[in-house]
Amino acid sequence: MEELTASHQNRMTNQVKSLIERDELDELRLLVNDFHPADIADVLDNLTPDETLIVFDLLTDEVASEVLDETSSLVRQDLVEKVDDERLADLLDELPMDDAAEFLDELPDETATLLLGLMEPEEAQEVRELLSYEEETAGRLMTRDVAALRRHWTVAAALDYLRSLVEIEVAETVHYLYVIDRNSRLIGVVPIRALLQASPSTTIESIMGTDILTIPVSADQEEVAEMVSKYDFVAIPVVDEEMRLLGVVTVDDVLDIIEEEATEDIQRLGGSEPLAQPYFSASVLQVVGKRLVWLIPLFAASLATDAVVQNHEALLAAFVSLTIFIPVVSGTAGNAGSQTVATIIRAIAVGEVRLVDIGRTLSREVTIGLVLGLVLGLAGFVRAFLFDSDPGVPLVLALTLLLVVIWANTVATLVPLITERLKIDPAVVSAPMITTIVDATGLFIYFTLARLIL
Repeated sequence: MEELTASHQNRMTNQVKSLIERDELDELRLLVNDFHPADIADVLDNLTPDETLIVFDLLTDEVASEVLDETSSLVRQDLVEKVDDERLADLLDELPMDDAAEFLDELPDETATLLLGLMEPEEAQEVRELLSYEEETAGRLMTRDVAALRRHWTVAAALDYLRSLVEIEVAETVHYLYVIDRNSRLIGVVPIRALLQASPSTTIESIMGTDILTIPVSADQEEVAEMVSKYDFVAIPVVDEEMRLLGVVTVDDVLDIIEEEATEDIQRLGGSEPLAQPYFSASVLQVVGKRLVWLIPLFAASLATDAVVQNHEALLAAFVSLTIFIPVVSGTAGNAGSQTVATIIRAIAVGEVRLVDIGRTLSREVTIGLVLGLVLGLAGFVRAFLFDSDPGVPLVLALTLLLVVIWANTVATLVPLITERLKIDPAVVSAPMITTIVDATGLFIYFTLARLIL
């Protein structure tokens, strides 16, 4: 199956459109079934709904099921509305059950229930069991297609068992072979390489490892992603409280988790609640609601900045040039805070900084703030000195820039670490909130120094 490079995507899209216009569907069938499902999904994103349906109807069930799993929400919605329910159910039967569960979870309850009723009873029951777990947990992500061995089996018997799994496509991954007892409790793991290297008469018990890393079925998906990433697993077993093997989470699902969590963090850093669906799938009102959640508190917090300015109107009237540098003070404080909070949140996310490191981290950021503040303070002094400002204003501006950068770094370091300790996602304490806080306090420092010096 040929894979498309990015440079070929437009060419294939145009070729598909041309074949549809000329009604050369037999040639189109050969073309689209020869490409990777992910590339076909990308092409469907660039077609009209009618063209999408034409292409999708030409795909074999094996290819169509993977395309259905790879498509964007908008294309998927069109397909669910226009493709026959019986065929959709057949395609879901083709998918790994964790992917089928994820697909159905995004549909309206009535549609999901209808499709479940049309699926094969065994597959439908497995999907229902997966959907019974909480969202964003290992249980929701796992697949039950696991190669499970018994300790008393020989290598020859295990290989026969694996051949049967390949023939009926039961196991999604056989990179790791898990060993269970009669109560389905996980007692060992055998890498596929060890199995292939052992003699046929060797027992599984003699080659299995008993030091097994597992994930609880109720574990958050971020914890799953961290473990797979840390230990470079292809799959990780999921167990219940009694160590019974329930399934595995595979690396392809972990990559989806990482993308999803990164997207959420980026949206939060921008001062918005994350969208639960792709951008174009969300209505305008949904986007407005997500953004207002943060804009209203930020607006309220910004009133503190107005209050600081109003309380120093007499000072501004006496030294008019102070007004000119207010944007410089606010912008510098906000920018310094944004840089620091982004760095600290990322360091927390990858485990480089923890609460126990608060002293070291704070000391480091204060030092960084001191150096940056001296540089910016000097630049501010020169700018104010060259400007026809009131005497003493250059010194006020220079000291203010020095102090606000140090203060911004301090706030942007402490707040994420404290929220992490309180079990609050540090990304929620986004850069706009830090910016708003240091804006008001930065101006307070500015006017206080002005009163003392001028």
